[in-house]
Amino acid sequence: LSIDCASTYSKITLSQFAAKHYATEVSTWESCIEHGVKDVTMRVTSVNAIKLRFSKDDESPLFFLGQRNAPKCNHVGKITDISDWLGDQGCDKSLIAGKWIQNHYRWIVWKLSAMERRFPGQLGGQYLTYSHVLSQMKGRYKKELRGAKRPALRKILNQDVSAGMPIILCVSQILHFKSKLPPNGDQSVGKGSVEEIRLELTDGWYAVSTILDSVLTKLVQRGTIQVGSKIMICNAQLVGSDDGVDPLDDDYYSDRRNCPLFLKITTNNSRLARWDAKLGFVHPKYTAHQGGILVKSLSDIFPDGGAIPAIDLVICRRFPQLFLEQIKDNRSQSTVSNHLTEAEEAARQNEHDVSHQRASEKYADTARKECSEEVDEDAPTQWTEMMTSNSPEETYQKLGDAEKKVVDDWTQKRQISIQSMVSKSIQDSLKDHSSSERTSVPYTKVLVKAFCHSGQTARNLDHHARTQNMTAKLTIWRVSEAQLALMKEGTVVRMKHLGVKSDRDGLLQLSAKADTQMEPLSSEPTQFQLIQSGYEERCPKSLIRINLMSKKLEPSRLAREVDVVACIVKIHQQGDNTSIVYLTDESGFVMKLIRNHIASNKDPFHIGNIETSLPTVAAFCNIQVTSFDTTEQCARGDWGLSSCKNRHLMQLRCEELQTWCNSSSGMERCRASLDRINAGIPTCAGPFNRYRVCIGYVLGFDVGDGSSDPIASGMNVVIDYGEESLLTARFPFHLLPDALKLSQKNLKAHCVDASSITLGNLFDHANLPPTLSLLGEYFQSNQTLFRFSLDTPSCYGDELPVPEVTGISIVTADALSRLYLTGGE
Repeated sequence: LSIDCASTYSKITLSQFAAKHYATEVSTWESCIEHGVKDVTMRVTSVNAIKLRFSKDDESPLFFLGQRNAPKCNHVGKITDISDWLGDQGCDKSLIAGKWIQNHYRWIVWKLSAMERRFPGQLGGQYLTYSHVLSQMKGRYKKELRGAKRPALRKILNQDVSAGMPIILCVSQILHFKSKLPPNGDQSVGKGSVEEIRLELTDGWYAVSTILDSVLTKLVQRGTIQVGSKIMICNAQLVGSDDGVDPLDDDYYSDRRNCPLFLKITTNNSRLARWDAKLGFVHPKYTAHQGGILVKSLSDIFPDGGAIPAIDLVICRRFPQLFLEQIKDNRSQSTVSNHLTEAEEAARQNEHDVSHQRASEKYADTARKECSEEVDEDAPTQWTEMMTSNSPEETYQKLGDAEKKVVDDWTQKRQISIQSMVSKSIQDSLKDHSSSERTSVPYTKVLVKAFCHSGQTARNLDHHARTQNMTAKLTIWRVSEAQLALMKEGTVVRMKHLGVKSDRDGLLQLSAKADTQMEPLSSEPTQFQLIQSGYEERCPKSLIRINLMSKKLEPSRLAREVDVVACIVKIHQQGDNTSIVYLTDESGFVMKLIRNHIASNKDPFHIGNIETSLPTVAAFCNIQVTSFDTTEQCARGDWGLSSCKNRHLMQLRCEELQTWCNSSSGMERCRASLDRINAGIPTCAGPFNRYRVCIGYVLGFDVGDGSSDPIASGMNVVIDYGEESLLTARFPFHLLPDALKLSQKNLKAHCVDASSITLGNLFDHANLPPTLSLLGEYFQSNQTLFRFSLDTPSCYGDELPVPEVTGISIVTADALSRLYLTGGE
C-alpha cells in the first residue's frame, strides 16, 4: 500500500494499515457510499476496469467506455494518453507497447478500486484517481521494463521458472465454458452440454487461465472460492504448448477458452491465503523445507485433490514387509495377484528359480550343439583341419607359430561366441515355451497420524483434539532399506509428494514409492507432542479385554486389531491349511487364534518343537479380533497378512507372564485351561451366562404342541445332566443328522439302527409320534455322552427362559476326568 505524502511515498503492509485504522471488517455498499466512494468505483471489476475513464478536471473516476448515458465532458484514460504522459516523464516509449499499457491499466484500476471499497473511511474518493494510476504505471515501467525485473506469472509463462514454485495468486474471474456432450453422452437429464469451470488468476501484474480438479470446482460452486479470494499454490503444472509464451503476445488472452497455456492446480496443493497476503512468489521461510505447502492435518487432505506437497507424519504402527506377486499367463494374458509374507516370497522365489534352472538345463544341450555348428561355419581352415584329424593334439604341435596363434585366437573367440549365443538361445526358448511370467514387488504398510507441532498445540488444541484420532494407512511400494530404517514406531518423518486414494475401511489411503522424499524432523519430538498427535505406544491387550471386544465387535477393522501376550497351551491342526492356537493368561480366559497357511508350513506360529515347548509365552502383533465363539465359549482372532510374532516390542509383559507361567500356580492354571479346552468346558459358564455348556445324555424328543412344524419351530430335547430335574431345550432340526452320526460309534448290537429312523416322517403328523419314540429309544440305548452348547435368551417377568441347542459334540472323557481330578481350577 502506497500513501502519497508531499510527493513522496511510504509503503506499509495491508495488515499494518488495517490495524492502524481499526479497519478489520469488510464494508457494505451503503457504508462505502456514505464515506465518499463513488458509485462508478463500486462497480469496477477485473473485466471492466480497462474501460474506466477519469475526469480530466479533478481526475476522479467518471464512467465506463461504452456505457449508456455517458457524461459528455473531457476525460482521460486512453492508451495514447498514458503513453504520452510516460514519454513526457522521460520513459523510453520504444519499450512501451500498447498491450503492456492496456494490461497494467486493468490491474492497477482494479486494485485501487478494491482498496477504496475495503477502506472507505480512510481512502474513500481519494485512492482511485488518475494521477495515482499514472504514478503506479510509471513505477511498473521502472521495475519491469527499465529494471528488467519480470513479475512471477510472466516468468512462469515464459517457462524460465518452474510452475511448481509456491506462489500466491488472486482470483480475478470465474470462467464458465460449455461443451457439447459426445454422441453417446448421457442425455437422460435433458441437457446437451456440460459446463466447465476455470479460474483466471493474477499476481497483480499478469493473469493466467487455470484448470481445476473436481474438489476445487465444488469449492467454487459453493462460493468458498470467489472473485477476490487469494490462493496459495504449489506444485502446479503448466499445460498446453510445449514452448513458453509471453502474456503480451497477440494470441494470449487469459480469459479465453483457447488460451495457449494453462495452469493446472489441485486441492491438496492449494490453500486459501489471508486477505492481506502479498501476491507473487512465497519466500522460502514461509513454506516447508525446499518450498511447498506443509499440510497440518489429515482432515485437510482430499482423496481426489492430487498429491500431498509435504506433511509431517507420526509412525504409529509399522507392519511386516510383504510382497505383491503377479503371475501373468502368456496364453490367456490374464494376471493373478497374491500378497505374500517374506517367508512365502522366499519359498515361492526358490520354486521359481529351481523351475527356471531345470528348464535352462533342458534347453542347454540342444542350444550348445546348434550354436557350435553355427559358429564353426566361420572357423579358420587350420582349426577345422586340426579338429577333423585323428589326433588334434599332434596336429597342433606340428603347426607353425603363426598358425598356432590363429588356432588359439579362434579357440578363445569361439568359446566366448558360443557362450553368448547359448545364453541368448536359452532365454529365447524359455520365453517362447514358458506358460507364465512372475514378478514380485516388495512393499510395507504403515499407520500414520499428522504430527502436532508446538505452535499448533497452543493455537489449535481444540482442532487437534477432534482430529488426532484420524489415522491414515501409508503403503510404500518398492520400499528401500533407507525408508524401512525411518519407519520406526514413535518417530516423526516429513514426507513429500505422497499419493492419495479414496477412503477405504474408514482410513485415508496414502502411497509412496522408492524415490519419495522422506526425512526425519531436525529436532526430536517431545513425548507431549507425540501424545497430542494421538500416538500410543504398543500395549498388549489382556484376554479379559479381548473377550469383551469379541462379544461386542467394533465396526472398524483398525479398532479390532490388537497385540496380545499370552501362554500357548494347545496347537490344533485343522486340515492341511489351517492351524489353531489356544492362548490363556493369569485370568484363565481363553483366546482361539486361527491362521490359514500353505500346507508346507509346519510351524505357522513359529513355536519350534511343539512337543517340548508347550506351554510357552508368545507375543503376537496385529491380530484381528473376530466374533465370539459361542461353541467353545472363548474369544476368537484371525492371523492376517500383517500379523507377526514379535517378542521384543513387549518384552516387559513377556518376562512378567513367563515368570507366572514357570511358577507352580501358573503351570496348574495352564494345565487346567488345557483340560477345559479339551473337555469343551468354558471358564465362564455360570447360571447367569447367556452362553452355557451342558454335559449329559439324550432321553427323548417331543414337539410340545403336536400341531407345530418341527422344521420351523424345532423340537424339544430332554437331557439328563446329573441333576435332580431333567433339562428341556429347543433342538433345531438341522442338528439331528449330526447327533445321529456322532452316536454311531457307541451303537450296540441290540440298539435301534439309525437307518431305520426315517427323518422324513417328522414332516408327517401321522407318523410323527412313532418317529420321535424311535429317536428316544435309539439315543437311550447307545448311551452317548454329548456336549451341548446352549443359548439362553433374555426374558422378562416370571417366564422361565428355554435354552436352545446351538452346537453338539461328543465329550472327551479323558479330559473331563482330568478336569474333575484337578478340581476344575
